[in-house]
Amino acid sequence: MLPVIAVLMPTCILLVLNLAPTIVAFAIDRSRERYLSITVGLLNLSGSLPALLRLWTDGQTYDVALRVAGDPFNMLISYGAAAVGWCIYLAMPIILANYYGLTSKTRLRMLQQRQDTLIEIWGEEITGER
Repeated sequence: MLPVIAVLMPTCILLVLNLAPTIVAFAIDRSRERYLSITVGLLNLSGSLPALLRLWTDGQTYDVALRVAGDPFNMLISYGAAAVGWCIYLAMPIILANYYGLTSKTRLRMLQQRQDTLIEIWGEEITGER
């Protein structure tokens, strides 16, 4: 059992260092659904994959893990992907509010046109206003 842990430890070190934004997002996300943690975590993990693949191809040792984890380009990719996750999480309510506002206005306009057509066909009495 000990050799398995020794082999996986460089991967764990690299993942803990690269997934720091996910750990922070998980710590501050208090919602039941954990949308922030999921969004940031998945993008952060995808940004960490190049570093993880480099670790696995160069040899899974502590020296390689620390060299790969300390590479600024790998950190930029990993943390940049997490930043994109934060941007998506923060922008989606605004985008969805605009979308639903536009669809509601369009639906209301269509219903008003339909109502006008029915008033033309059935007369003003159909409105129920006196």
